[in-house]
Amino acid sequence: MAVMIQLAGAVALLLWGIRMVQTGFSRLMGSRLERLLRRSTSNRPRAFATGAVAAFSLQSSTAVILMIAGFSSAGMMTLPMALGTVLGAEVGASLAAFLLNLNVQALALPLVLLGFILFRNQQNRSRKHAGRILIGLGILLLSLSLLGQITNELRGSELFQQITQYVESDAFLAITLMAILTWVIHSTLAAVLILAQFAMDGTVSLETGIFLLLGANLGGAMPALVAGWSLKGDGREVVLGNLLFRLIAVLLGMLALLIGGDRLLELLPSGAMGIVTAHIALNLLNGLVLLACLPLLTPLFEWHSQQGQSGTEISDETDQPMYLALDDINNPARAIANARNEALRIADLVYRMLNYSMDAFKDRELVRQISDLDDDIDRLHREALHYVVSIEESENRKELRHERHEIITFMTNLEHIGDIIDTSLMQLARNKLRDNLVFDAEQTRVIEALHEELVDAFRLSQAVFTSDSAELGKDLLRIKRRYRTRILNARREHLDRLRGHHRENLKSTQIFIDVLRDLQRICSHLTAVAYPVLERHKKD
Repeated sequence: MAVMIQLAGAVALLLWGIRMVQTGFSRLMGSRLERLLRRSTSNRPRAFATGAVAAFSLQSSTAVILMIAGFSSAGMMTLPMALGTVLGAEVGASLAAFLLNLNVQALALPLVLLGFILFRNQQNRSRKHAGRILIGLGILLLSLSLLGQITNELRGSELFQQITQYVESDAFLAITLMAILTWVIHSTLAAVLILAQFAMDGTVSLETGIFLLLGANLGGAMPALVAGWSLKGDGREVVLGNLLFRLIAVLLGMLALLIGGDRLLELLPSGAMGIVTAHIALNLLNGLVLLACLPLLTPLFEWHSQQGQSGTEISDETDQPMYLALDDINNPARAIANARNEALRIADLVYRMLNYSMDAFKDRELVRQISDLDDDIDRLHREALHYVVSIEESENRKELRHERHEIITFMTNLEHIGDIIDTSLMQLARNKLRDNLVFDAEQTRVIEALHEELVDAFRLSQAVFTSDSAELGKDLLRIKRRYRTRILNARREHLDRLRGHHRENLKSTQIFIDVLRDLQRICSHLTAVAYPVLERHKKD
């Protein structure tokens, strides 16, 4: 029993290390990862490669698949490109398992130490997130070392020997049990690393390990399927496609073992490397074959999507309030909480507008979608405003007035940001697309950097609103001052570059200057949330 508890603890440590790497990379990349996935999927090979890189970096194919499913659900990615990215994500996750099984476990503690130093002693957020990634990698490697030690002890356990005998004698049982385990732990990578340790220690044979690997491949599809089942449009087809692709991989693997199992086992390395090599080979072969067959498979998914939409259809209610329960109007505390939740829902819509606003300068369809979102935001803002002013007075009138003012101010600034994006930035995007204008390399670099910083400021603005933290409020105001300086410098440097270039496209320059102006206006609205927080803490 004590050994089993130690094994469970080592698995938990492994999952925690994977989680730290994933969250660290997500925070380090921020919205850049989402935009990379959208921009780099113009054809099937690029979509495949992009999915592989993203899953390798995040050490999670599930996270990538759910992002892609969200894009497809919102109409921001075509179904063939989404399915191509899914196939690449499986290969990327298997590459991560391969590299982690190289002889690098001695780096575990040095990585933890270096990550701790970066995380503790750096004010720079990017370096903090890099420190988190290094700590996660160190913990992950340390957990693999512990798993190796524990499985050596488990080999002498009578109960464990009985379980392995059942698994060795029944391939179907092996696949089923491993599929369930992988579903439970929500990580194909963790399951493959555990199997690799079992194979390295001789706990299971290489042949049984491959059958278990097939089960892990299948079970790894379930978390994305469950999480993405409620998505509309093509989102559900993406997670269903992922399940189908994994089923095909399992059938392909079983067929290979049945036809040429002995020859296949001779070709594979022994122990752990045999497991991870088989994992890469299976996903790569399956991915390339299915990528080539996607034009034939896509109509099947599209037909299924159309069948699922026949009959009664529930309309999209993005523009309908979700949290504004009228029954709570007489309960100020609950009504204020409802209003805060609705304000954060509005913030999520505005974030989507801002996040994709620069992509819209190259995509007419995105311009339309962003403008539609602004109409939804306007409706939600009106409903939420009416709800907040209708909340009945409570005994603590001063506190209620303060809460009302803060929520209304936050929502109003969000609504202004939506208007700036819709009426100004999107109009600039239409003009640029209509006249076939192109930003030069320097203009593109400046706009992308400033936009990225603004998206980060948006997240911090929401954090200030939800946390009521004076420290975060001060950080937000420092960002505002630094951002204003960067905008001014960018405008001046650009105009300086234009001197003596009389044939410079003045229309492109005017749009560039106007974009800088709008980004600064958005930043001012974002940072306004800090003032009431700092004022209240100053009084306290």
